[in-house]
Amino acid sequence: MVIEARNLGAKVVVGHGETVTEPVKPGTNRAALLAGVDILAHPGFISREDAELAAGRGIFLELSGRKGHSLTNGHVAQAAAATGAMLCVDADAHGPGDFLTAAMAETVARGAGLSAEAYQALRKNMAAFVDRIGG
Repeated sequence: MVIEARNLGAKVVVGHGETVTEPVKPGTNRAALLAGVDILAHPGFISREDAELAAGRGIFLELSGRKGHSLTNGHVAQAAAATGAMLCVDADAHGPGDFLTAAMAETVARGAGLSAEAYQALRKNMAAFVDRIGG
């Protein structure tokens, strides 16, 4: 699906991760990472091995602003810190009222345990990604 999405012109491919709030088959995180997504959304209790794979492939791990999915943001932040994986903040918006303000995005990241400096590094990485894809 990642290849097909890119062939159809997708500049960003987000893979559905192993969130704790939905029935997701174990191994979904790994499959998405191996497929070459750009962002692994709500990866739940991501393993160290999968976080290392994300780090090595330059794949972002999402800190989710969506209720339920956000329950494991602290774990995701710790896994990223331990492995060098990049993080992004995302709303996982399903409707207009779900989008995050800049202040709320920072709250999501800081609530997951990121320092002010780590949050600024996250923002810099996200901006570089947008620049790279031509945003």
